[in-house]
Amino acid sequence: MTIPLRRSSPWAVVLGFTLVLVLGSPAVASAKKGPKISVGNDPSMKVGSPSLVLVELSDFQCFYCGRAAADLLPRVHEAFVKTGKVEIVFLDLPLQMHPQALKAAEAAACAGAQDKFWDMHNHLFANQEALTPGDLVGYAQELGLDVPAFQKCLSGGRQLPGIREDLRIAQSLDITGTPAFLIGRRVPDSEKVEVLQVLKGLPPYEVLAERLEAHLGPEPVEP
Repeated sequence: MTIPLRRSSPWAVVLGFTLVLVLGSPAVASAKKGPKISVGNDPSMKVGSPSLVLVELSDFQCFYCGRAAADLLPRVHEAFVKTGKVEIVFLDLPLQMHPQALKAAEAAACAGAQDKFWDMHNHLFANQEALTPGDLVGYAQELGLDVPAFQKCLSGGRQLPGIREDLRIAQSLDITGTPAFLIGRRVPDSEKVEVLQVLKGLPPYEVLAERLEAHLGPEPVEP
């Protein structure tokens, strides 16, 4: 059973996740400005140039992040990304309680350096119980990556600065758990996204879809 959202409330808890209305309702969001985050170097999926963005903050060792990757995001991709309505952006939030999450995040980013981020993303979430360094190299082989280059990237910590920046963004938004989702809008002529709403936890697809649809109306006109 889904508990209806009360738009007048600054937050709501629905089926175990928290919806933080950063700017209140979508109507209020049109008149106010939310925090802006830079996502220029982060992996994304889109068709065309949608202005609405769904940012996922995730941990490759997190069970509910795995659920999101297997069930929630494919439905979002089918309904909103393939139709050119929404862009998905991925940010890393490896939690300290998950000892293999940071190295897995590095592995995905190193695969991204060879244009295989989403392939590695899917591989890691499909094999959350096997994320040792040896497993990661094995996945690189399975995906047809340049394995020596992947290993050099992984052992040299080349992707750590980008991951640390994602962690800084999460901290600035008071996000300490995974998964979390930001609904935002691209700032024209920049690499920034204006955050409109924050959903902490794993939302039901119907709730997330309703929130996305609510922001797909006409963009606000500057006075």
